[in-house]
Amino acid sequence: MTRNFGDEHAINAETRKLKRELTLLPLFGLIYFTVCGGAFGAEPMVGWSGPGLALLLFILAPIFFSIPNMLMVREMQSMMPVEGGYYHWLKKAFGPFAGFMGGWMNWVVSWVDVSIYPVLAAYYLGYFIPALREGTTIGGVFVSSTWLSFLVALVLIWLVSALNVRGARLAGLTTNWLGLVMLLPLIALTVIGFAVWIKSGTPVHLPFLPGGEEVNFRNLMGALSTGIFVAMWNFMGWELPAAAGDEIVNPKKTYPLAMVLVLVAAIATYSLPTLAGLYGGAGEDGRYQVWGIEEYESGAGIGPVLEEYGVAPEQAESWGVDPSSSVGWEFPDIAHVISDKLMGQKDGMLARVMGGLVTFSAVLSMIGLFIGNGLGGTRIPFAMAADGMMPKFMVKVHPRYGTPWVAILFCGLIYSIFSLSAFAALVVIDVFLNMLVLMAQFFALWKLRFDLPDLPRKAVPGGWVGLLLVTLAPGLIIALAIYSQYVEEGMASISWALISMVIGAVVYFPIRKWIKPGVPDVDPFVASGEDE
Repeated sequence: MTRNFGDEHAINAETRKLKRELTLLPLFGLIYFTVCGGAFGAEPMVGWSGPGLALLLFILAPIFFSIPNMLMVREMQSMMPVEGGYYHWLKKAFGPFAGFMGGWMNWVVSWVDVSIYPVLAAYYLGYFIPALREGTTIGGVFVSSTWLSFLVALVLIWLVSALNVRGARLAGLTTNWLGLVMLLPLIALTVIGFAVWIKSGTPVHLPFLPGGEEVNFRNLMGALSTGIFVAMWNFMGWELPAAAGDEIVNPKKTYPLAMVLVLVAAIATYSLPTLAGLYGGAGEDGRYQVWGIEEYESGAGIGPVLEEYGVAPEQAESWGVDPSSSVGWEFPDIAHVISDKLMGQKDGMLARVMGGLVTFSAVLSMIGLFIGNGLGGTRIPFAMAADGMMPKFMVKVHPRYGTPWVAILFCGLIYSIFSLSAFAALVVIDVFLNMLVLMAQFFALWKLRFDLPDLPRKAVPGGWVGLLLVTLAPGLIIALAIYSQYVEEGMASISWALISMVIGAVVYFPIRKWIKPGVPDVDPFVASGEDE
């Protein structure tokens, strides 16, 4: 391969412009909104898996899924603390094709996953702006809710893209403020729920499985297959911000500490509001069965779902639940219920205020999730371009702000396209692709232990036994998640994922032939910018 020193010099000149400014606090915010992003997402665990199993999963998921992930990321990131993160981990372990495919697959995941958050933010805003859910007439022309929501999503996408161009530290500090404001209504919800619990003396016992089903192997596996999938989704993403390795101050120390703090915050964020809701009135007399459920078929309503658990339409209506609605209770509804329980009235002022505040919290959560998850999605194409595996224009760094501005804006364009509702069905591909890449990272951990045993690293404790335990638990959970997706979504979801993988494999070869020549490999073991 002919070495083009002009390309090499130009790329090195660009990468040296990256600003290393992510200290502990902004990095904490970015990881928090990549992994968690608030209590939202815990509701389906209660409705589909039962309150007892859901609370148990809040303990088991971090132990058997998050902590192994964190230990894997800590070891890999301590060896290769550079921009691109897992792209370089896989490349060093299995070669350039595997590295490219890992980066490509997770980049595709970001197109369809990250793009959903602005759309969901627009949906929650519909609580305050009914036109976003009902449509409106502008200048004599009716504009549908779909297009209005799309316009709101576009505004959010480009505002956040501009924020990311302005600097990783500013984006991280923004997530800190978003998180602080977002948590205040959830803290209020928690306080109200526990106050009701103390006042009413609700017994600690709640059914373990939905509908009070008997705890046997068949029922447990049915509830667990859904619950563990949701729990995994609520506690994953630890490796994604590592893609900004050259923008983190002292990454070998800062990143592991930030992960530990995020884990504590995530457990508290999910479990405390859930406990408060369950024992504060939104879980009593079977009401927990409404949490987070969705209709089986469009237009059928949640009535048939509730009837499977013995909840008649009349009973649901007595709870204030419309059986014809498409979704059950989410945290804004739960806040409304427990506030009324506290005040001893129906649809009182406190309930309306709390419902609105928690809805606003959900809007902030979606924006934060977009910022946090978008960080990794924008850094991967930049890192691959610096390594000669993406078009060279992606490697441009802003001369003032020190961010990969071209990659950020290019991803913003992709997110804008995929935020159209027509692409919503493609979201199912992210489970399969994300799980494959995550499992490949564990295999890379093993491979590099064999190939580079003397390389300095923050190794998974316990030697080979510890490494086996750390790999086994997530491996089983990932296998179950893929199987559950196949059972629930059918072959179509996997087909879309396979098509995207084939596209990646096809584009690899022309990139390798026409873009890579003259661009040397990035040394993943040397952090740029400043000494560690």
